[in-house]
Amino acid sequence: MNVDDPKLTAYALDELGEPERSAIARASVDSPEVQRFVAETQDLARALRSQYRVELQREPIARGKLTAMHGDAFWSKAGPLAIAALLAVLAVVGAVLFSSNEARISAPSGSSLSRDLAGEHANQFAPVEAEDAAGLSQNEKFEADAGPYAFTGERPFVSVMSRPRSNVPLVVNLPAYLDVRRSINAGLLPPRESVRIEGMINHFPYEYPQPTAGEPFSLNLDVVTCPWEPTHRLVRIGLKGNQAIAVRADSGIEVEFNPRRVASYRLIGYDRQKTETQNSNEENVGSHSIAAEYTLTTLYEVVPLKRVGTATHTQMPSVAGEASEPLLTAKLQFKTRGNGAAVGLIQRTLSDTGFDFAAAPGDLKFAAAVAEFGMILRDSEYKGNGSLQQVIEWAQQGAGADMNGYRADFIELVRKAQALKKS
Repeated sequence: MNVDDPKLTAYALDELGEPERSAIARASVDSPEVQRFVAETQDLARALRSQYRVELQREPIARGKLTAMHGDAFWSKAGPLAIAALLAVLAVVGAVLFSSNEARISAPSGSSLSRDLAGEHANQFAPVEAEDAAGLSQNEKFEADAGPYAFTGERPFVSVMSRPRSNVPLVVNLPAYLDVRRSINAGLLPPRESVRIEGMINHFPYEYPQPTAGEPFSLNLDVVTCPWEPTHRLVRIGLKGNQAIAVRADSGIEVEFNPRRVASYRLIGYDRQKTETQNSNEENVGSHSIAAEYTLTTLYEVVPLKRVGTATHTQMPSVAGEASEPLLTAKLQFKTRGNGAAVGLIQRTLSDTGFDFAAAPGDLKFAAAVAEFGMILRDSEYKGNGSLQQVIEWAQQGAGADMNGYRADFIELVRKAQALKKS
């Protein structure tokens, strides 16, 4: 696909509808040049929006007072950044209008786009350059009336070449599963903004090994075939504590992906983002009390690196003979609060030995079932080819002893959701 195509700009700014959006996403998978263009366009738009909001917050303009924008006072207050932002908006509108006209013209026979319209590269997504992609950042001021949840868009696939590191907090919002269950038991499918996948996954206990002597946590890594997208890999990171401990809110797990093994990745869940200023003051960072036997389960969907491009500037290092290289490294960094504050680091590496989902541990199968259930409830574009019936089957395979009946309750909940979707 050509980077000069105006439809590509409209795609980068999320202005296209289906099926054209999915076709372009698939067409860009094998083109680092196109991926770079999309990422740079998104970065520019994101920066302009952010700076424009800052300028407006410095000089608030009352809603409905748009007539004031024609005077010189507005331009002197908003400043050059506002002008640039408005010019960018006009450019985007022009590009979208132009792309709408261009959409009527068929792609040339044999082109990358026409092949993808035919479904040659199904279920692929163009990675962006950073986790804080457009639609993920949030501003508390604009979420005041959003209730206890604020849907800000799902995390996209992230390019490892530009952003190899990802961070996971140690504490998640556990009541999310109870909200989903309450809604379905009342005969209603939950609103998508209330479906917090990381909270749903961690509502359930998981069996991880006890920490080794002298360590407060065990850090456990697995990778298997992704059940809803078999060309991808599913990574599980499991944490277990052996003692009660208070940790600071800025503690977490840093995951670094190997660019020789991974093309892109997506952290599943954790969709609500902090504001840029939140937790920026070190003295105001709060802490969380973590109970003994505390567990945390995190899932990543990973796109393995393939040989891409033919031009010299687009070639990637060959992965042949590099199977022994680690897929990723995970570092648990935790800090405790107080005068005797302790700082700890636990590091693990993960190599991909090619395990299929059928051979996955029961706990991993169950966590994957919960994740796919959440994505189906949200009608996520990343739900792949999974179905509620498959969710039930995966959950049954991973039910285990289920001494407290939590997993049986989940399976029954999926059946209820299945009935509601049919009604």
